[in-house]
Amino acid sequence: MVVALAGNKSDLLDARKVTVEEAQTYAQENGLFFMETSAKTAVNVKEIFFEIARKLPRVQPTETQQEWFYQTGPWIGQ
Repeated sequence: MVVALAGNKSDLLDARKVTVEEAQTYAQENGLFFMETSAKTAVNVKEIFFEIARKLPRVQPTETQQEWFYQTGPWIGQ
């Protein structure tokens, strides 16, 4: 399982309630990864989702799935 801690509203520095260091420490102590984001300015929004996807476990296709793919791929009949 992949869990991320998003420090949202990074564009509002004056209204900060939690320091970056506190958030990083919390994330580290709880096995999370941390990234500051801002939905308003789009800072790190895509990046946090890409990082989640990158950390997901890889599933290897079974032999049957591989055979099906190679027999029905888009190149068949061309």
